[in-house]
Amino acid sequence: MKTLSVYLDFVTRISTGIMLLPSVFILLWNGCANAQITPDNSLNTKVIQQGNQFTITDGSQAGSNLFHSFSQFSVPNGGSATFDLSNTANITTIFSRVTGGQISQIDGKIQIIPAGSNAVSLFLLNPSGIVFGSQASLNISGSFVATTADSIRFADGFKFDATQATTPPLLTMSVPVGLQLGSNAGTIRTEGTPALNFLNRPAQSFQAQTVALVGSEIDINQSSIANPDGRMELWALQNAEVGLNHQAGWQLTSPATADWGLISLRQASYIDTSGINGGAINIRGRGLTLKEGSSIASTTGALGQGQGITVKTTEFIDLLGVSDPQNYDTPGLFTTVSGSGAKAGDITIETESLRIQNGAWLQSINNGFTFDFSTFSFTPINDTTTGNITVFAKDVEVSGYNPFPNPFTGVANFRPSAITTLVNSGKRNNSGTITIEANQVRLLNGGRISASIIGFPIPGLDSITVGNSGDIFIQARESLEINGTTAGGLTGAIISSIQAFAQGEAGNITINTGNLRVTDGGAIASELSGTGNAGNIVIQAQNVEVSKPKLDSFSNTVSGITVAVNKNAVGNGGNISLQAERLRVFQGGQITSSSLGKGSAGSVNLRVNDIDVQGFSEPLRDGRILPSSITASAANNFTARSVNINAEKLSVRDGAEITVSNLGSGDAGNLNINASQIFLDNGGSLRAEVNGGSRGNIRLNASEFVLLRRGSSIVTNARGTSTGGNINIRAESIIAVPTENSDIEANAVLGQGGNIQITTQGLFGLQFRDQLTPDSDITASSQFGLSGTVQVNTVGVDPNAGLVELPTNVTDQSKQIASGCADTNGSSFIATGRGGIPQNPSQEIRSDRTWSDIRNISAFHNTPHIQAKTPTQPQIPIQATAWHRNAQGKVELVAISSVTPNPSLLTCSAISQG
Repeated sequence: MKTLSVYLDFVTRISTGIMLLPSVFILLWNGCANAQITPDNSLNTKVIQQGNQFTITDGSQAGSNLFHSFSQFSVPNGGSATFDLSNTANITTIFSRVTGGQISQIDGKIQIIPAGSNAVSLFLLNPSGIVFGSQASLNISGSFVATTADSIRFADGFKFDATQATTPPLLTMSVPVGLQLGSNAGTIRTEGTPALNFLNRPAQSFQAQTVALVGSEIDINQSSIANPDGRMELWALQNAEVGLNHQAGWQLTSPATADWGLISLRQASYIDTSGINGGAINIRGRGLTLKEGSSIASTTGALGQGQGITVKTTEFIDLLGVSDPQNYDTPGLFTTVSGSGAKAGDITIETESLRIQNGAWLQSINNGFTFDFSTFSFTPINDTTTGNITVFAKDVEVSGYNPFPNPFTGVANFRPSAITTLVNSGKRNNSGTITIEANQVRLLNGGRISASIIGFPIPGLDSITVGNSGDIFIQARESLEINGTTAGGLTGAIISSIQAFAQGEAGNITINTGNLRVTDGGAIASELSGTGNAGNIVIQAQNVEVSKPKLDSFSNTVSGITVAVNKNAVGNGGNISLQAERLRVFQGGQITSSSLGKGSAGSVNLRVNDIDVQGFSEPLRDGRILPSSITASAANNFTARSVNINAEKLSVRDGAEITVSNLGSGDAGNLNINASQIFLDNGGSLRAEVNGGSRGNIRLNASEFVLLRRGSSIVTNARGTSTGGNINIRAESIIAVPTENSDIEANAVLGQGGNIQITTQGLFGLQFRDQLTPDSDITASSQFGLSGTVQVNTVGVDPNAGLVELPTNVTDQSKQIASGCADTNGSSFIATGRGGIPQNPSQEIRSDRTWSDIRNISAFHNTPHIQAKTPTQPQIPIQATAWHRNAQGKVELVAISSVTPNPSLLTCSAISQG
């Protein structure tokens, strides 16, 4: 018996709160002792009274329309109002108006006796108001429209007006097209626990019928309104005309303008359209409030297609959950699957502000089984899909939890407020997608958005749930905040998961926002605790903050932005991809992809201009203090994935770390960072660790500098027989303070130490040593094995640029420069500083050129113009190579070449002497 109570408790906790409603309800309202039904004699309406039983006959017929007019229309407790059509054939719609100015008090049964098999609909029109009391019920085969409209407008222009009791000159055979509500339209209220039930509809009928309540306000108080497998319309408005569409039952259409009113459900009130297909629920108003344990729900049976719930308000929707221990059952908006081969209806919300508080749920669910109380047996539900949930709003807040104890166990489980699609059991059951578009989204004090597959062991059934969880899409144009936990330690989260005893694919989480803040136990998570694969997390934002992690009381995982393959899970983790302008991970914040199960962890991919990882957490519930970290890790014999970072500026400070690791026997991932500036300070570290596998390399590419301060480190570490990971750093400058013990190290224990390769224009403050010292070191050592190698390529002077042979003689410089050299025609002198052409083609052309003044300074001198003269050089005789006769006939020895002058350097000294 104890086991059964546990199952019933579980069903109570996760179910939508749907209960099978009897066909007739016994209620407690004691109003209207003098209630009566009286014709106003404007039409041919006849009323026969026998005690509290009223039979309504005759009326005025026009085609298939029948019109009645009353000065009063109230049904007393225990009484009935029967529209008898025995002598009126072919009627499909009854239009009845109340013209006397008094509220209609309906505390008994309203029913129709048709002349044939036609379904007959009833319109009840009373501008003064309508109240449904404790014994109110309906026995109608068609639709029922209760409204405080002034009149009904028909397609041919005819108006059936309830503001006056005059006889219409001509009735119409046309169809109604609108309900016209004036500025003084009354309200529609329910009191007690009335049931508006449709008892005569054949169970096999799939034709939707409608129950519509249309008034200036709708107030459902301690009431249950059931329209099994039918349609419910709740509209609150005035000064407007509501359109009527006779399609699959009467459906209402919105006016262009209206003064919208309030709709409220209180004191555990309930609206239900559960059935074979789960009828549609359509709600319109200025605001909708569900409080004190109230709910709106629709359940779909076997092979059915749920029609869904649509709520559209101009200002707000408040799902305020529970306020009393008696309201323990889950309140909110629900669609549910209760039979195999079915799909639950979708839920669509459109409003300015959506608040979900105190344990309320906006949910589509498949419990995965049904329970027969007569035989105490379970039947599985297979091959189903829950509905999709779509929210359009400016502001969305999901906060808090149910603080009251379970009435079965006496223990409070602090069930959180949530937007969720959920499958609890069965085979091939999928949860739907969740889409939220808003300006601001806040998940506070444990509030959750989730799409999950939960395994639930059931006696006599296969304990493994098989299915896929839905995707989650959130667009918060301004901000998304996830902050706080429940009193029981359940973290607030956006989560997609395959839980223990479940098998399938977890959905992806996609977030697009301006500012993302995940703090104080808030989480964005994709989890695999069963068998399958975890989903991906994709985030695009302007600014992202992750801080103050907490340990979740249910999953025992640390909050943050995480993808996890938990212990005993089988499958692979998804990837984390984050693109932003600025990312701050502080006070122990975690961005983590991890695997403790039988599968690989996913990668962490960051593309952020400015990344700052800083500090430690407060002590967690288990006593741990965590450094702020960006991590891809595993502790198994599978491959851990990599951390890939592209940034302009990366800072890792005050004990924070960016790591890749595998503490099992599998390979670690690689840490790849491309940034202009990499700054490690006060114990900040970049670390790769491997225990029994390989990889775990660190690759840094910094176009400007890598700066290490105050005990910071870049480390690869290999335990056991593993070879240490390699470190490859390319940077314009690598800088450390020699005495601050900042290190670059590739270590091993039994295996070979990793290799370190550094390419830089300047290495300052770090020195290669065989072992670590209190100074700033570069080491590649192994405690018991071979040490790795360290190679430093300094590219400040490029040897490939060529050599210049210097002269052996020394020239006296004192005579080489003259202040009078002012003629610069055809000459120039340009200083380019550090800029100019690269030393070789493999170097990049940089944009940080040093400014140089290349103006002609001769304009600032008054030295007279000096004409340079080349000094005459002595001729050197050369050997004769030929002869000829001169003019006198004598023979002369001559050289063919002319005399070559001895070249002389033209200097300013020579010019001044010329």
